[in-house]
Amino acid sequence: MRQLLSRLTRLTLGYGVVQWSGPFLALIFTPIITRLVSPGDYGVADYIQTIGSAVGMLALLAQPQALAAHFNDQPDEAWRRRVTSSALTVSMALGLPLGALLFSLAPQLSLATFGDPQHTPLFQLIGATAVFGISSTILTAAAQAALRVRWGMALSLTNIGAIVTGNIVFLILLRLGVTGLILTPILAAVAVSLTALILMRSLLGAPSWPVLKTLAISGATLLPTMLSGWALTLLDRLFLVYYVSTEALGYYAIANKIAALAHVAMTPLYSSWMALALSIQHDPAAKERYATMARYLIAAALSVSLGLGIFATEVLIILTRPAYLPAAPYVGLLAYVHVFTGFGTVLYTSALAGKQLMAVSWTVGTGALINLILNFALIPSFGLWGATIATVVGYGVPQILLYWLLQKRYPVPYPLKPLLAALAVHFVLLLVSTFVPSWAFTLRVGAKLGLLAILPLTFLALGVITRLELQQGLALARSQARRLLARLQSQP
Repeated sequence: MRQLLSRLTRLTLGYGVVQWSGPFLALIFTPIITRLVSPGDYGVADYIQTIGSAVGMLALLAQPQALAAHFNDQPDEAWRRRVTSSALTVSMALGLPLGALLFSLAPQLSLATFGDPQHTPLFQLIGATAVFGISSTILTAAAQAALRVRWGMALSLTNIGAIVTGNIVFLILLRLGVTGLILTPILAAVAVSLTALILMRSLLGAPSWPVLKTLAISGATLLPTMLSGWALTLLDRLFLVYYVSTEALGYYAIANKIAALAHVAMTPLYSSWMALALSIQHDPAAKERYATMARYLIAAALSVSLGLGIFATEVLIILTRPAYLPAAPYVGLLAYVHVFTGFGTVLYTSALAGKQLMAVSWTVGTGALINLILNFALIPSFGLWGATIATVVGYGVPQILLYWLLQKRYPVPYPLKPLLAALAVHFVLLLVSTFVPSWAFTLRVGAKLGLLAILPLTFLALGVITRLELQQGLALARSQARRLLARLQSQP
C-alpha cells in the first residue's frame, strides 16, 4: 500500500499543477473580476457558459470516461493510440455539427433568455469554438490515463499562460466585462488543445472502427450519466434566470464557485486515483485497496468542505466586494455537493473497474430527475435556497443507490459506518459554526478554527484514519519532500 500511495502522490502533484492552475488563477483574479463586473453580469456570463457546457457535454459523448475505462484493456501502445484517436474522432464528429447548431440558434437563445438579441455574439462565439474545449478535454484525459506527468505539466503551463493573458487583456485592459468572462476560458481551451495535439502526437494514431464502436457504445451508455451530472450541477441556472433574476444567479454562481474550491482541491487526487485504480483493477488485492483509499479520499473531502463552509463569509470578504456577500449563507450547504462527489468518485471508480456502466447511468439519472422535480417545486417559492436544497439532495441520492447496486454486482468492503458517522459530525460542526457570534475578527476566526480541528480528531476516534496510518502518511510526506528538495538542489 505504501508503494501505491507513493505513486499516487507523484501523480497527484504532477496532474495537480494542471488541474489546480486554472481554478487557482481564476481564484486570484476573482477580487479583480468582481470589482469590474456586477452580480447581474456575472450571472449572464454564468448562464451563457452553462449553455456552452451543455453543447460540450453532448459532443463529448462521455468519451473521456470511455477512454479511461478501455485505455488499459490491452497493454500495448498501439492499442492506446487507437483508443485515444478513436475517442477524439467520435467527439469531433459530434462537436462540429453541434457547435454549428448553437451558432445558428444564437439569436433565438439570446432573445428567449434575456428579452433582446444583444448577447447573440457570445452564444455564437461559444458555438464556433466548441471543438477546442472538446479536444483539450479528450487529450487531457488521455494524458492522465497514460500516467504521463510531464505532459500534464506542459499543459498546465499552457493553461496558466492563457488564463493570465485572457484576464489581463480582456478584463483588466480592455474592460470587456461579460465578453471577457467568455473569452478567457475559450483562449485557454484553444491554447491547451493546440499544445496537446503537438506534444501528444506519439499517442495519436489512426482510428479503428472496432475501437470507435466500442467507445461509442460505452459513451452512449455513460452519456445519460454525464447529462444527469450536468443537470445536477447547472440546470438550476435556467430556473433561476426565469423565476428569480440574473442578479440572484450571480450570487448563486459565486457561492458555487467558493464551494467548488473543495472540488478544485480534490480533483487532482480524484483523477490520479481513478487512473491508478483502473491500472491495478486486475490485481487480486484491488478491492481491499479501493476500500482503504475510500477512507482517505472521503476524509480529505470532508475536511476541505468543512473549512469552506465554516469560513464562507471570510472567504467572500477576501475574494469579492460587499455586493457579493449575500452569497455567503449558501456556501456551506453547497459544499456538501463536493462531499458527495468524494463518495461518488470512490463508487464510480469501482463501477468502471467492474464495468457496471448501466448502474452508474441509472443512479445518476434518478438523482437528476429528483433534482429537476425539486427545482420545479422549490425555486419559484424559495429562490436560491430552493436551488441549493435541490442540488444537494440531487447529488446525495445517486451515491446511496449506486452503493446498494455495486455491493450486489461488484462488492467492495467499504467501511460505511465510520464514514457516515464522520459525515454526521461534519454536519453538526457546520451547523454549530452558524451560531458563532459576530465577535472581533481574530476571536471569531479562532472559534471557527477550533470547530474545524474537531473533525480530524473525529477521524481518529472513529477509525476513518488510524494512528499508524497517520504516522506512515507523515513519514511518506517527509520522504517525498526530501526527494523534491534533493532534485532542486541537484539542478544547476
